[in-house]
Amino acid sequence: MKKSLRIITIISCLLWAGNLAAQSHQVNLRNTFEPYGFFRTAAIFDTRDSKAGSEDLFYFRPLDHQYNFEGQDIYDNMSLKSYAITTRLGVNVTGFRYGSLKVDGKLEGDFYLMNGTSASLRLRHAYVDIYWDKLGYMENSFAFRVGQSWHPMAADLPYCVNIETGAPFTPFNWSPQLMLEYTFASRMHFTVGALYPMQFLPTGPQGESENYVKYGLIPELYGGISFTGKHFTARAGADFLSLRPRWRTITRNFVIDDWYDIGTRVKDRLHMVSPFVYLQFEKGMFKINAKSVFAQGGDHLRLMGGYAMYDWRDIYEYKYTPLRSTVSFLSFCVGRDLQFMCMGGYMMALGTGHNLSIDENGHCRDTDVYYASAGSKGIAQMYRVTPTIAYNVGKLTVAVEYNNTSVLYGTENLLDNYARPKENLHWITNHRVMGVVRFSL
Repeated sequence: MKKSLRIITIISCLLWAGNLAAQSHQVNLRNTFEPYGFFRTAAIFDTRDSKAGSEDLFYFRPLDHQYNFEGQDIYDNMSLKSYAITTRLGVNVTGFRYGSLKVDGKLEGDFYLMNGTSASLRLRHAYVDIYWDKLGYMENSFAFRVGQSWHPMAADLPYCVNIETGAPFTPFNWSPQLMLEYTFASRMHFTVGALYPMQFLPTGPQGESENYVKYGLIPELYGGISFTGKHFTARAGADFLSLRPRWRTITRNFVIDDWYDIGTRVKDRLHMVSPFVYLQFEKGMFKINAKSVFAQGGDHLRLMGGYAMYDWRDIYEYKYTPLRSTVSFLSFCVGRDLQFMCMGGYMMALGTGHNLSIDENGHCRDTDVYYASAGSKGIAQMYRVTPTIAYNVGKLTVAVEYNNTSVLYGTENLLDNYARPKENLHWITNHRVMGVVRFSL
């Protein structure tokens, strides 16, 4: 018996030592740092004043006409500008591995923030990816992403060279997040996680603010599934956002029956769901992709949207309804050294999901409509076309892009009972020409 126990013990030790030796080559506690980035300068010509962010680089829309007493449109101005503030620096951290556990990281920033006449460094991405491959007897893998990264709905971009990369005709957002991706059948990926708005914020009664989520105690949620083949990629998913437009009263009311003071707790709550689909095909030097979003709100994704208040009879619980829209783009790219790219985008405002109160003229109160700060309540439709020619010589790229953005405006304080502009509809167009020189590290 003792002899048998000794044999079993020796065999177990040998198996343990063999297993340790087999895994020892998978242990790497040192990191490898890979810097990357580019120097980028852009020159821009516009035929009209427009709504744009950061020195007119992040382009949204041409401004609606506004006439002075002399009958001149004050926004009918041509302009020329040039900036290098989108120069970018980053580092990828790889190499850490312990058995089936692998950890990678990314840190990225640019000089996009303007402090007076000086450009300041801005954090874009800062996250850690944690992978587990082939857990137990499974061929599947898990990955956690923790930190600030692209919103899953914004990660797939159209083919163009502008900084807004297709926005507001596609979501544009990076946020602090905890995202889980489960890969099965080698080509299928299921993604689910939570996000928190920081640089891209929802709007409301107090303007753009993270407080609508912060005091709502429910993070932004995402769930989606994707398929990745040799030439074909498909994704579908949805974003869920729950807001508290008010968590306490911000005014006093001295009416006897409805008396309340500043800071009284209220129960306001609004839920919004925005589904999307994405398709992509690549073969050789040809690429084509498309994305479509049915947006409820969507202003935190840099889309033209928001929400409206439709019932304020209960001072402790106002009721809200999201503004809905359809947003889509289609783009393609041909060539390698000499590339031709083109993106087409379209947006249509569908109005609120709930009927709003109206006055005797059939108009809702526009003060009850909270809209994206980059947009206008008077937007009924938008479209954009951006043909681009780029010449690549190794790490040097020289590109010229033409941007035609047109907006169908209506009078923004004459909205119907679904917060849609229906009166004085007219098109406003801006022609933008951008030249870009980029040298990659």
